[in-house]
Amino acid sequence: MLKTFFKVFVLLGIATYLVFALIKFSTKDEKEACKGLDVYINDEQETGFVTENEIRELLVSKKQFPEGRAIDDINLAQLESLLVASPYINEALCYKTAENKISIHITPRIPVLHVLNTAGEDFYIDNYGSTMPRGRHVANLMVMTGAVNRSTAGPLYSKMGSRLTGDKYWRSQIDEIHVTSKGELELTPHAGDFIIQLGDTSCLDDKLNRLRLFYEEGLSKAGWNRYKTINLKFANQVVCTKR
Repeated sequence: MLKTFFKVFVLLGIATYLVFALIKFSTKDEKEACKGLDVYINDEQETGFVTENEIRELLVSKKQFPEGRAIDDINLAQLESLLVASPYINEALCYKTAENKISIHITPRIPVLHVLNTAGEDFYIDNYGSTMPRGRHVANLMVMTGAVNRSTAGPLYSKMGSRLTGDKYWRSQIDEIHVTSKGELELTPHAGDFIIQLGDTSCLDDKLNRLRLFYEEGLSKAGWNRYKTINLKFANQVVCTKR
């Protein structure tokens, strides 16, 4: 009787241990501490507007730095919301790795125009149609001046900024975009003492194609200082005013 009881007791002990071991080793201990943070910046244009150090500093300042904290205490959705609240970040993806680390992938906003308006404001327009504060960041971009309304600048001029700054030819040809009091666009060229009257952003590719053709076939023969204005506002035409 005692032997039978002892065998049952041993078997129960072994079964209990096996269940405990199965739970212990087949599931991840969520109470383990986060062992590190990996940050990846998807900045193909290398603007440097978002850096790994800035991400780390932001998380520390908001008391959300994950390293050393229990994995199950780290709210990934909260981390992502905190990061995309930055005016320099468009998307943030956070996840836990098998090594008990937090991996963060950042897609930054890319500045396409530097605005210095008549109100004395200094900011950037980004490639997503929003504005970005100047802050401590500096970018060598085409400058936009004049009557630029900060609240509407992104939707109005983001695509034009992307088009001009994304083209090596126009980056070398245009120095400044000026918005007149009437809301019309005037371009200041890098070479030549004239103003290019663009009108608005409609049919931009067509206007730029006409201007480039005129540069190559007209100004190269007539001379870069012969005209005072080059008007592209009328369809299929390049109207020039002589000095």
